[in-house]
Amino acid sequence: MAHWKRPGIALVSVLLTASLAWLGQPLAHGDALSDAKARLSELQGEASQADEQYNQVQASLDAAQTKLQQTQSDIAAQQKQVEALRQQVAVVSLQQFQDRGISSTLALFTASNQDDALNKLVMSSMVADATTAILQNYQMSQATLVSLQTEQQATVTAIQADQQKQQDLKNQASQNVAAAQQVVNRLSAQQQAAIASSNAASGAPATKAYTPPPPVQNGAEAQAIVDWAMARVGLPYVYGGAGPNSYDCSGFTMQAFATVGIKLAHSAGAQFHVGVPVAKADLQPGDLVFFYSGPGHVGIYVGGGMLVDARNERVGVVYTSMDNGMPFVGARRLL
Repeated sequence: MAHWKRPGIALVSVLLTASLAWLGQPLAHGDALSDAKARLSELQGEASQADEQYNQVQASLDAAQTKLQQTQSDIAAQQKQVEALRQQVAVVSLQQFQDRGISSTLALFTASNQDDALNKLVMSSMVADATTAILQNYQMSQATLVSLQTEQQATVTAIQADQQKQQDLKNQASQNVAAAQQVVNRLSAQQQAAIASSNAASGAPATKAYTPPPPVQNGAEAQAIVDWAMARVGLPYVYGGAGPNSYDCSGFTMQAFATVGIKLAHSAGAQFHVGVPVAKADLQPGDLVFFYSGPGHVGIYVGGGMLVDARNERVGVVYTSMDNGMPFVGARRLL
């Protein structure tokens, strides 16, 4: 058996050496460029998904903070009520302490005027009933206060969890953006120029070869949105940003449409369900264009085959070709 193993081992060794030698060779120019574009698109998609989830968590966080403010107001009002009842209980307790040595029966039979004593006895019974009601109200108010304080703590805990989740999502997206930069950095100068000229999903801004979008032909509102978007090219990207000096993708489109009186949610997924669907071939300036599954990213079509979007924290708001490497998933018309 030993005689049969040696040739086999030798053959495996030769094949392994050959494989390693082949893997060690640099990829062809076209292959490296295609791989880089695919990887950039993948990383941008993951970053966009994290950004979309960030905004969803922000919506939950906003609701929790509103609830917390209401609970804090309720607690303040309840504390006043408890304090008022506590003072009533103190007065009643003092009265009971002062009257503790005289029994109702003794007071009745030793009184010079039994009618007057009987009236006092009835009044005493009524006072006792009122005292019981005060004590019960006090206990119930205290229980309500404790319940509100427990609710407050639960809301605070939920807010802290949401804030941590947002930080984790931001870190995840930032890591993807940094990885995308590393992909570009590993390319040759010629390959980087090819990436920039194709506006791959890295978010390379429009080069000098691109001209401004043509005049809008479909209305003043569309022109206003295009002008607003173009005026903000170059501004930085910030997670959860909605202007005026920084944006994320859905915050950018939300504020653009707010200029013409259209209210949108701060979410690419929510914006995908407004207006009417539009085919890519039928796009008009001012249409919302969506990318990645979910969708995870949104921008504004400005005409001439171009869009403006808040891409990522590496490149900010950019003016790029629709054929930018990001997978198109649909468009919506609101105007």
